Amino acid sequence: MKFSETLYFKDDNILKIILGINKANKLVLQEINTASEINNLTPNEFFLIVEIKKGFKKKTDISKRLIIKRQNLNLVFQSLYEKKIINNINNNISLTELGENMFEKTVKKTTERIKILFQKIESKNMAGLINFIESI
Repeated sequence: MKFSETLYFKDDNILKIILGINKANKLVLQEINTASEINNLTPNEFFLIVEIKKGFKKKTDISKRLIIKRQNLNLVFQSLYEKKIINNINNNISLTELGENMFEKTVKKTTERIKILFQKIESKNMAGLINFIESI
């Protein structure tokens, strides 16, 4: 039996999953927006910094993961260059010292808030949620 055929995926539970994902999404995005605004970043700039920190390989991969058009992605890159948050040395894009500091501060604040939001969820349920999100 597949996981999708279990009791979790009855119609009533699907509606609860949809509402839960919507609420979690709003709360997490609110935290990301707040932390980004403090550091004078747009959400797309924040997400791009995270991708750079993770060690992205191609702009097309980032474009697909962040659901940003390639043209808009180039504008975000340009903005981060102008703010001296990223640099490009020998086609190796990395965070500057300013970018590293901003990343650490923003991610630390966001992580703390997200941990608080999800503390009430049992770890076995959270693992399933994380696997689900990663598969998307």
